[in-house]
Amino acid sequence: MKTIEFRSTAPRCPPTGRLVLLAALGAILVPCCALARADGLERQNHSLDRVGTQWSPYIEWSLDNPSFSGNAYELTATATFVHVDSGEKRTTGMFYDGASTWKFRFTGTRTGEWQFTTSSTDQDLDGKVGTVSIRPNPDPKAHGFLTNFGNKWGWTGTEEAFVPQLVMYSSPRHFYGKPEAIDADIETFIVQHGFNGMHVLVLCAWFDIEQDRYDDLAQDANPDPRTFEALELLITKVHAAGGMVHIWAWGDEQRHMTPNKWGKNGKVDKRLQRYLAARLGPLPGWSMGYGFDCDEWVKEGDLREWHCYLHQHLGWFHFLGARDPNPNTPSDPLTQIYEGLDYAGYEQHRPTYDDYVRVIEARPEKPAFSEDRFRVRSGSPYADKDYTPEQTRRGLWHSTMAGGVANIWGYLLEPYWDTYVATGKSGPYPNPEWIKTNAEFFRRRFLKDMVRDNSLTDGICLKSPERSHYLFYKEGASSIKVDLTAMNGAQAAVGVDAEAPYAEIAVGVLESAQHTWTAPHQSDWAIAVGSFDR
Repeated sequence: MKTIEFRSTAPRCPPTGRLVLLAALGAILVPCCALARADGLERQNHSLDRVGTQWSPYIEWSLDNPSFSGNAYELTATATFVHVDSGEKRTTGMFYDGASTWKFRFTGTRTGEWQFTTSSTDQDLDGKVGTVSIRPNPDPKAHGFLTNFGNKWGWTGTEEAFVPQLVMYSSPRHFYGKPEAIDADIETFIVQHGFNGMHVLVLCAWFDIEQDRYDDLAQDANPDPRTFEALELLITKVHAAGGMVHIWAWGDEQRHMTPNKWGKNGKVDKRLQRYLAARLGPLPGWSMGYGFDCDEWVKEGDLREWHCYLHQHLGWFHFLGARDPNPNTPSDPLTQIYEGLDYAGYEQHRPTYDDYVRVIEARPEKPAFSEDRFRVRSGSPYADKDYTPEQTRRGLWHSTMAGGVANIWGYLLEPYWDTYVATGKSGPYPNPEWIKTNAEFFRRRFLKDMVRDNSLTDGICLKSPERSHYLFYKEGASSIKVDLTAMNGAQAAVGVDAEAPYAEIAVGVLESAQHTWTAPHQSDWAIAVGSFDR
């Protein structure tokens, strides 16, 4: 039987539990299932059969297991789903949900029929079979899991590239059981501001939603289901709004925000990792960084083992990474603590356009993340790396025009400082239209095959290889020179003032020639040339 691994862009672990295509499986699947039922596997009057839609929402099953005794979080059980037509296979774990209930979940990445079988040493969880019929999602803009197109972040489903511009959000205990609060924050930060995701620190709340540090936690701690309920709620709501959630699993050892109490990748830690994979793995729309100040307490081998173990249990691919302390000066080496992670993470301080370009070019096969938090605040001992609203606005443009580096942003000036200290959440920015204008300009214009070509302008430029789509940007400008001599035919163009609410100014239809566009006033200007699907 020929096995082909699908969608691998970086050194990763064996594809156990990940997307695998079994080329010959389709021809033998029905006979195998029929044989399995002959051996005693029953459909329980089709009670486990389900109907769903591609990408979302996920589907969930509950199984009763009243006979089990012992630590329920140590019991292992899996469900393996196989797509009948293609042979695509996904294996996901079950998770304990209290009393005598175990659950498992599934998200369909292909339309059509999937068949599943459960497996466990526990007879109440073993040998369950069913069929899932996945239909097309009625939303034409429905997107699935995070992916990448070379060094660009993207979405499966729509196959669109985007640049994660994330806002700092509360720790789980502050939004647990509060769907209305999450909805309100989505309206504020995603709809009104234009951010396309949220950043969450979990820390030791994995084991107790009320705790950030490990000091008062048991030596044999179990996962806290409340923390996972909160994360599920946030992830599904943000994903439905078109965005993503980036999770920092841990903090730093100085503040006791790490798994060191239990041992990195030890028994308690791996118990948590299995629970996390089973419970969050089927949910699209999230990525995870190992934590902050990782260089002070994490070694290459720690990250390798964590990365491999999680991917072996995640039934669906999710980006796992960890930030390196470099680069903060042009002379800093572009290192990574462990090269096998899924994205290149860096602790950059106030990165310039050239800094962003440098990290993108260093590892062109994977996306990059400037994984510090770019905070607007006063009185900080880290004033050399903090931002102003103006620096925030330009940072959004620099990171995108460089080719697409993810960032985390936060506004912490009064009256929002106390909220940040209490919850970790950013306040609204005083000029949300600046962020929204950036988001609107790049919506459906940041194409997955675009490359830099600053030789075409006195500003900076992204262009598509087929020479029919161009994006230009220049700061403090009253005019922009654009060289379109190689353009594939005449194209319409619009200009946008980056310092104003989003409004398109007709530049006109531009021929394949050199042009100088005179702006109505001096500002930071962007020009889009070509017909984009808006």
